[in-house]
Amino acid sequence: MVTKFDKISGTDEIFNNKEYLADSVIFNSIESARIECTYDIYSDHKNVIILTAKRGHRVWLWTSGTIKDDTNRLIDICRFIRDCKIPQAEIYLKHDVAENFSDLYALATLELNYVVRDEYSLAVYEYDGEKLYEAENGEDERIIRIDKDNAEHIKLVTDFYRALSDEFGWNNKFDRKVNEYLNTELYALVRDGKMIANAAIGSPTEKYLRIKSVAVLEDERRKGYGYKMCVFAVNKIKERERTPMLYTHVGNAAAVSLWNKTGFNEKDKLYLLKLENN
Repeated sequence: MVTKFDKISGTDEIFNNKEYLADSVIFNSIESARIECTYDIYSDHKNVIILTAKRGHRVWLWTSGTIKDDTNRLIDICRFIRDCKIPQAEIYLKHDVAENFSDLYALATLELNYVVRDEYSLAVYEYDGEKLYEAENGEDERIIRIDKDNAEHIKLVTDFYRALSDEFGWNNKFDRKVNEYLNTELYALVRDGKMIANAAIGSPTEKYLRIKSVAVLEDERRKGYGYKMCVFAVNKIKERERTPMLYTHVGNAAAVSLWNKTGFNEKDKLYLLKLENN
């Protein structure tokens, strides 16, 4: 029998599933999407939640552990996502579920043009310590919260990301990405009227608050600014009595080193199924 997936709202009963709630650190993005309206949400009303981005190619998939050996069910999920016609779809799913679907990988590669790209998987980190010691700012350095309605702040953000747009591959989506950062909770380390590093936080749940990114200008790296902004973000989150968490690509050695240095612990890893061709 083919699984039927219906479009749901963020108030669907499946979000009260005890197993789902226990996974909220892994799927913080699903929790935030329930109120941000940036994803369409689908479910079988039982043990599957699928988030498809209204813009972009990312798909977040949560499944109950009760179906991790049900290859036919995950095949139905992949077929559903294929039929949604999401360009260059990237499906992120739990590590412990994904490794039980070897049969799916074979079918997905042949029939659906999906391939497993474990080297692009995301690691999930959680910080469960106390507030951290913050070093003094250097001369002419200050940390400010970016105000999207402040013309000077808009210029700081625009100039910062223009310097990094080639590295980030933003050439065709620069304006959209800048607007995304202007509309998030963004803190900037400013020196001599120039942003040299920043940290963005958001996607709150009842327990967690995510560090969305930490970035440093290329010429200012290896000077401790990334660590400084990470510590600042952790303390901001701790002030709100939330637990800091984040995602990072498993192959990003510099980011992994930073999170380890700051005291984050890896909690899980998300596998990736990537659609190579439409």
